[in-house]
Amino acid sequence: MLVLYISKSDLRLVDLETATITHFRSESYDADSLKQALHTLLSSVTKHRKLHIVLSPDFYQLVQIDKPALSETEMLQALPWQVKDLVDISPDDIIADYIDLPSYNSQTSKINVVVASTSWLKQLVQYVTSSELHIHSIQPEEWLAMGLIAPTGQATMLVIHQPENELLIQIVRDGQLYFSRRARGFGQLHLSTEAELRDDSLDRLQLELQRSMDYFESQLKQPPVRDIRLLMAQSALITDLLRQNGFGRVEPLANLPLAQALSTEQLISCWPGVAVLNRSDSESVA
Repeated sequence: MLVLYISKSDLRLVDLETATITHFRSESYDADSLKQALHTLLSSVTKHRKLHIVLSPDFYQLVQIDKPALSETEMLQALPWQVKDLVDISPDDIIADYIDLPSYNSQTSKINVVVASTSWLKQLVQYVTSSELHIHSIQPEEWLAMGLIAPTGQATMLVIHQPENELLIQIVRDGQLYFSRRARGFGQLHLSTEAELRDDSLDRLQLELQRSMDYFESQLKQPPVRDIRLLMAQSALITDLLRQNGFGRVEPLANLPLAQALSTEQLISCWPGVAVLNRSDSESVA
């Protein structure tokens, strides 16, 4: 399998062969060169293979709404009109999908809706299929991080940072996404020295983590977060600093057999692709 991760300025391709990611390739592009960048990147792979596409948040919007009392078919038809006032894409150009969010003490069922531009996606599909690859799925980055860890009944917080991007904080339990948010102001976290972390960044990071855990426990009525897993530059250092400040059971995200050939920098760059492959591999084993 192949996974193509599309960020706002570059394309990242991971290639799974014999249960290990054997290749990682990237290609930069701008607003006028996406087609050419895709051709350059995908022309190097064998034709007629299965391809998953993952979109960064630059290409979709997420909203949470009460789940309408509709059938599956009716739901997908109604979603563009259900969310039209919550997003900045015209209803006529919206393509939408959703995942159910776990019910909280019999409260109204909620869904997490992803919205993208139909016209943009059609163009993307045309570019990719011209390379003679079979698109198996198109997925938003936010729904994938849970694929990096094995399902467990204990709540786990995932904290992921890619350079120049907002910090992604998620809480998962039993293989389901319970909570997801992006914390602003951490785009340069990867460049922080230990002194800078101690002076400012660490306090802000701890506040964001504690706020997320408090919401999970008090508003969602869930048991406390048991584990925290970090995927970021300097994860070992930040892990130690968090432990020193009272955050127990914090560890760098590790033990990803599929990604053992990737450097830490590569893993941070293409983790959504790794998550897709890791989940697909687990499901095939199951």
